[in-house]
Amino acid sequence: MKPSLTVAIYGAGQVGRTVAGLLSSDAGYSVRGPFDRSHRAAALESGADVVVIATTSFLAKVAADIRAAVMAGSNVITTAEEAAYPWHYDEELARDLHTLALENEVTILGAGFNPGFAFDALALTASGVVPQVTSLRVERVVDLSGFSATILRRLGIGYSAAEFDAGIESGSITGHIGFPQSMRIVARQMGVSISEIQRSIHPIAAEGRYDLPALDILPGQSAGFRQRYVAIAEGRAWFDALFIGHVDPVASGFPTRDEIIVHSESGDVHLAIKPGINPQVGSSSVIANSIRRLVTAPAGWLTVADLPPACPASDAASAISAAPGRR
Repeated sequence: MKPSLTVAIYGAGQVGRTVAGLLSSDAGYSVRGPFDRSHRAAALESGADVVVIATTSFLAKVAADIRAAVMAGSNVITTAEEAAYPWHYDEELARDLHTLALENEVTILGAGFNPGFAFDALALTASGVVPQVTSLRVERVVDLSGFSATILRRLGIGYSAAEFDAGIESGSITGHIGFPQSMRIVARQMGVSISEIQRSIHPIAAEGRYDLPALDILPGQSAGFRQRYVAIAEGRAWFDALFIGHVDPVASGFPTRDEIIVHSESGDVHLAIKPGINPQVGSSSVIANSIRRLVTAPAGWLTVADLPPACPASDAASAISAAPGRR
């Protein structure tokens, strides 16, 4: 029997704990952690086959952690949304870490459910059945009630209209992160040049009071938001992404769903998932199901479009054999 893969998990939040639980149930993995920030070295300098970094959404805040894990000889998966396509925010940093990964013969991947699946990998798959894509539209309605208070506040939940606008202006409220990354992953694969990405986000006011486990929301405060990104290519809207997040979407008239519409001159393809995929379960599963495809992938910083689809396996240990050129 082949030895199991060692996986160290840095980040003891909901995603880190869930990924650890998923992997621990499979004999093909030996799990270390999840470790919190006070045990950074134990996670990042462990020399594990794969280090999962599930601490933040932002590339600048996760870059040093990625570097430490790569220097220790580990492959890296990070849930940081900005890391799904790091060249969008910091091309020089992405290039340096890509070079470092090549030198250490390991792979870096930013992944999750969105970005990492719904707005990029799944959209690309749905596009495979048309001869030419003229435009794309992806829509998600997500139940936010299971997120922590920190994430809810960063998303934009629990604010007056004026506070919401001020938070958007200052950057303390982000809404969902990752749309430009998904759009650029798809554009790169299709050979499309995006000239600009337009963005809008508006709060959805609560009509009543919500007492969530993580946060209390008063009437009139934001219980959700409507967010839209539009990628422009050749002077027209090429990729239209709509995201509605709410703490009680169904009761508020927003049934959860994930939909992709691929427009083509030969006819449109409409893929609808109802009810929508649970964001916590979806993200954690994509991470757990990406371990095997990461250790057999080429070295460097890759995107989900560079890899085969993520999927569960009954015998993870059978997939441990290294890819050509890898340790």
